[in-house]
Amino acid sequence: MKLRLFLPLITFAGMLLLSLPALSFGPNGHRIVARIAEDHLSPEAKAAIFKITEGRHLAQSATWPDEIRSDSGWDFAKPWHFVSIDDDESFDDYEHSDKGDILIALQKFESILAEKKVNQTEMWRALAFYIHFVGDIHQPLHVGRRDDYGGNKVRVKWFGRKTNLHSVWDSSLIENEQLSFREYASFLDNVTSSQIREWQSSTYRDWATESKSVRKQVYDLGNSSSEDPSLSYEYAYKNKALIDDCLVKDGIRLAGKLNSLFE
Repeated sequence: MKLRLFLPLITFAGMLLLSLPALSFGPNGHRIVARIAEDHLSPEAKAAIFKITEGRHLAQSATWPDEIRSDSGWDFAKPWHFVSIDDDESFDDYEHSDKGDILIALQKFESILAEKKVNQTEMWRALAFYIHFVGDIHQPLHVGRRDDYGGNKVRVKWFGRKTNLHSVWDSSLIENEQLSFREYASFLDNVTSSQIREWQSSTYRDWATESKSVRKQVYDLGNSSSEDPSLSYEYAYKNKALIDDCLVKDGIRLAGKLNSLFE
């Protein structure tokens, strides 16, 4: 399927239903991933990438695909942030949406970056989308159930504040650590060479399958009988290791992909 990257204003009927406010790792999440990735780039890849970004760090590009979501001219890109798959489905028999999904988007942007046949602006956009979507696919609820739109329809309270489960995983768990993205990345980036080799040998489908596999833990909201389960310290503690694992694997895998594309 061919994705349309740089189109004039386009809208799709039903798009908002398909992408019901599903964002992605919040700004800090994407910056953490980008920071870890940048620290693991080869000198050759870093030089090539900085030429595209005009010296700007990856963390500055990583959030752009969310920043443009308020611009209706980019509505066609909304389905690229996620993939919908139910518990009883596997990626062996998964049928891609005709509007695209994150797996198609990653493959498409990798091809654009590898071919290097577009102009500077389009290369930067492709790079920003690619960095961002590598982040998104590691957020478990971006490989989400159809019926609740990846946790967007699962109402919860986070330390008494009304929100939804998707937002908790996008931002709240990360912000709960009260660290800057640089501090968080530094704390996480303590990996071995064997871990790097293992994580970087995986595929996009492996990443999506991994995100889907942790649903039981993500949806374990305790025994609350209230309509909106109340999540706070216990939920954050139970999921700290998982969210940290998602972020550090994400950054290492992004670095591996960028090194292979730009060395």
